[in-house]
Amino acid sequence: MNLPAIYEEAGAVPQVIGGSAEAYRYSEDQITLRYLFAMMRRRREAFFLTLAICVLVALLWTTALPRIYSSTADVVMITAPTQVVPLEEDGGVPAPVRSEDVETQIQLITSRQMAAQVLDATGLTTDRAFVADVAAPRSAMDNLLASMAIGRGDRAELVRVDPAALREKSISYLLKRLSVARIGESYNLRISYTDEDALRTAKVANAFARLYTTDDARELGKNNATAARVLKSRVDELRKSANDAFAAVQSYRIRTGLLSSAATSLSEQEISTYNQQIAQARAESARDGAALSSARRQLHSGGANGVGQGVTSSVVTSLRSERAQLVLKERDLSQRYFDNNPDLITVRQQIADIDRQIAAEVTRSIKALESTADTSAQRLSSLLASRSGTRSQLSSDNTALVTLADLEKQAEATQALYQSYLQRYNSVVAGTGSEQPTARLVSAANVPVLPISPKLPINLALGFVVGVLLGAMIAVLSELSYHGFTTLDDIESRLRFRALGFIPSHRSVEPHSATPLDTVHDHSNGAFSEALRNVIVSIRQSGARSSKVIAITSALPGEGKSTIAACLARSLALANERVIVIDCDVIRAQLSDRFGLIDGGPGLYEALHSESRDIAHYPDEQSFLRILPITRPFPKGERLTEQGRLHRVIARLREEFDVVVLDCPPILPIAESREIVSRTDSVVLVVHWRKTMDRVVKAAIRQLPPRALKGLGIVLNKVDMKKQVRFGGSDISSFYRNYRGYYS
Repeated sequence: MNLPAIYEEAGAVPQVIGGSAEAYRYSEDQITLRYLFAMMRRRREAFFLTLAICVLVALLWTTALPRIYSSTADVVMITAPTQVVPLEEDGGVPAPVRSEDVETQIQLITSRQMAAQVLDATGLTTDRAFVADVAAPRSAMDNLLASMAIGRGDRAELVRVDPAALREKSISYLLKRLSVARIGESYNLRISYTDEDALRTAKVANAFARLYTTDDARELGKNNATAARVLKSRVDELRKSANDAFAAVQSYRIRTGLLSSAATSLSEQEISTYNQQIAQARAESARDGAALSSARRQLHSGGANGVGQGVTSSVVTSLRSERAQLVLKERDLSQRYFDNNPDLITVRQQIADIDRQIAAEVTRSIKALESTADTSAQRLSSLLASRSGTRSQLSSDNTALVTLADLEKQAEATQALYQSYLQRYNSVVAGTGSEQPTARLVSAANVPVLPISPKLPINLALGFVVGVLLGAMIAVLSELSYHGFTTLDDIESRLRFRALGFIPSHRSVEPHSATPLDTVHDHSNGAFSEALRNVIVSIRQSGARSSKVIAITSALPGEGKSTIAACLARSLALANERVIVIDCDVIRAQLSDRFGLIDGGPGLYEALHSESRDIAHYPDEQSFLRILPITRPFPKGERLTEQGRLHRVIARLREEFDVVVLDCPPILPIAESREIVSRTDSVVLVVHWRKTMDRVVKAAIRQLPPRALKGLGIVLNKVDMKKQVRFGGSDISSFYRNYRGYYS
């Protein structure tokens, strides 16, 4: 089973991996799409986090920018207007027919006089939001707060502006955001207004358009005035009817006592309270009546001394105690004297007096019970009467609510009709004063739904693109700066030592048991066991000597060397090889603890100090493996390699077993590890997958003697196979997804 060495002579430190460093450097420098994709998959958390941050920043930036809305109204200049009212022969206004006339109309619309009329017509000077925008323009923070439905505050009150100056600023504010353009060579004019308030844009654009179209029209005002008079009389009548209906509702409320809509609810709550109190009162009345009846029955059957209720009185208790003493005295005297003895007569008189006092006290107690029972009965009667009255009130209120609901519906109908006529009247009054225009509104401005700036989809798309590029750059940079080991290629390219294989995390492969050792025993043909056999084959194929004594160590604690030593030894034992595993870690002795041999009999300490060739070792319960554990603590300062003791033990075991596995301490914290591994055939350095940095492993290798470097191989431990398949690489662990079904 032990293969010949394949290394060079013992004088030089060989390189296990053939080829020059330039060849590996060339291989590393090849950046392919597969290589980049593998890096992206390894750093996908950083990539997606960067992408999310960029998209979020784009969203916040878009939110912080002011929302600019635009609304457009189209008007057409009428070249031959229809005369509704006959004009004087030369009283008409000639329609514009030349380009100069069109430009003149544009200048008219954009004049400060027209803007002042729009300002008055729209009432923007009384709009707090508009005043705030004019006096103190919105900031990015205001836009953010507005997007979160948080008010900006009344900034107009914080800025002191003279009314005249505010009016001039408002006019300039409107003209700055107003644009009028001629559509081609036609007589159509497009009036556009942009602002940060969507409603305001449509309102102002329509105001400019309507004021321009009604500038010369006056005839329509007469019709509006007539309609206004008719509507005004009707509105007055409906106002009176609405007021009367409302007054009728309130009067009925007062008469019926329904001053609150919750009146019936209060009555129902009061009835519920009465029901609870009545139940309690009935219980108390029954209890008091039962107590009175019981006392009366006891009095009738047993006299005053048989009444139990009377015993609760302290006076009766005292009298009965005194009577008991007198009875004892009377019994004693009656035995010694005749009935005419003065002392006996006196005692009997005292007993009779006490009996009368007890009877009187019992009578008073029964009268007290009668009074309590009467009081409970009266309280119950009072509560029943109160509940009956409340029920009557509730019935009356429910009946009145029906009539009240009908009155309220009549009042609402009258009020709705009045509001309809009032709105119509206000509309007609607002339209008075218009005349036959020389321009006509073609298309009124609508309230814009989406802003023209900023463009949310474009900004989000830009943020997405930037996030993808930046995330990819961060993923590549972080991966290039990462110095852990992910694949066997990483080990061989960076350390220049042969990678013996990988050991998966036993929970990441199927099938598996509760522990790695159990997995080796229960699933000897599984992926975990096969990974161990792959390491064994690699050790024997690359061993410098017979590979009979194998040292398992690591750079730092916690990398799983003891677990690998135990699993590797059990796997060899299950293959019918004579294997013994020695726990050489005197500080922690984790392997001994794992096999439950900490408190056993003779162990490694006894083997080191014994001159006998027979060394005590213990069997593994689940295989033919033998274990040489540390069963007792070593004295302080004593080490295994003192006076060549450990090497003599290994030499004796080499003759008896096919393979001797040493669970050695970590290299960096324990100096003795270097001396232990120097006398072995093969050294397996365990490296934690994606945790141990290459500088740590290099520091550990630098501590090893040249003799140990000849048989050095590195094993990647605790590989998460579910993640490894997405990390790329060209070793067998990267293709686990393709062959994992083979083991099932």
